[in-house]
Amino acid sequence: MKPNKNIKKRLFPVIYGIFSAIVSFIAGFFIAKRSFHLNLQMSILIAGVIALLCFILAYFRGHASAEIKRIVAKYHLQDTDLAKITGMRASDFPIYHNQLSLIIPKRDWPRVLDALQKFERAHPLDKEEKTD
Repeated sequence: MKPNKNIKKRLFPVIYGIFSAIVSFIAGFFIAKRSFHLNLQMSILIAGVIALLCFILAYFRGHASAEIKRIVAKYHLQDTDLAKITGMRASDFPIYHNQLSLIIPKRDWPRVLDALQKFERAHPLDKEEKTD
C-alpha cells in the first residue's frame, strides 16, 4: 500500500496541472473566439499557449505544496519549528490532524520550500530514524 501512496503523491502535481490546463484552454479558446472574434486556428493557438502556461504554474505549485508537506511530515515539524526555520509567524502554519495547512500566500511558498530544503540538507536523518 505504501508504493501506491507514493505514486499518488508524485502524480498529484501532474494531475493538478492537467486539470488546470484543460480549464484554461477552454476558457482561453472561448475568450479568443467570442470576445476577440479571432479565427479558429488563432483561437486554438492562443488557448494552447495559455493552457501550457497554466499547466506549468499549477505543476510547480502542486510540487511545492507536496514537497513542503513531505518535509514537515518527515521531520515531524510543528508550527513553532516552521516559524524558526522560515522566519515567519507560527500562526502562518496551522497543523490540523497532524497535517500542515498551507494558508500562506502562494507567492511565499518558494521561500518556505527553500528554507525547508536547506533545513533538510543540514539535518539528515539517521538510518534507523528514516521512514521513507
